Amino acid sequence: MKNLINICKMLPVLLLVLGSCKEKSADPVNTELSINDLTNYYLVIENKAGDKRLGIISFIAEGNIVKASAHFQGALRVHEATLENAVFRFDYNSNGASVYTFTFRKDASGNLQLQSQDLTASGVAGQLRQAVLVKKSDALPIMNKTFWVESVGFKIEMDGNQPVLQWIDGRRYASYSLENYGFKTNQDEYMGVVVPNWNFNGKNLPGMLVEVGDQVVMGISK
Repeated sequence: MKNLINICKMLPVLLLVLGSCKEKSADPVNTELSINDLTNYYLVIENKAGDKRLGIISFIAEGNIVKASAHFQGALRVHEATLENAVFRFDYNSNGASVYTFTFRKDASGNLQLQSQDLTASGVAGQLRQAVLVKKSDALPIMNKTFWVESVGFKIEMDGNQPVLQWIDGRRYASYSLENYGFKTNQDEYMGVVVPNWNFNGKNLPGMLVEVGDQVVMGISK
């Protein structure tokens, strides 16, 4: 009986020792979002209507602020970017006529995810066909890579120091790069961007999106 009492007295000490021997758990990831988190990502969007369907929104820190750049074929808008309750809004013409709204979250690994997206145009919501958030470090290779539209290929390649689009019509267009994920031709004939996945004709595919006229075509990397 005396031995049992002594064992009971020692039990808390034993539990404390055993607990201290356990491997320490990893420090939890800070899942709080800041606008600076977005500088590692770009958004690819497709409008349902209009003469500018394909868009790219990227983020860059300039001093203490972050600026968002929205590229469309033949157009560019740059505004200061802010987050409010994990929501980013981009008022394209700064007049409320076309407002893009995106909601983000940060997962347990510290990566950002796009939870919702919308375009309100002339007071009518639901004008965005689809959107994806891509980490810049996950962008598909773009230079000297052939992308195929059915049986016809196109690619971006260097001609000396000049990036050039070798397009499916056989013509070559002087271009400039949008960081490591896209391009625009110098005379605004075309704009393209790589995506790791995109719902194209009912299939989720990786490749390069290019706006041609008022249509968005997808080149598949084989």
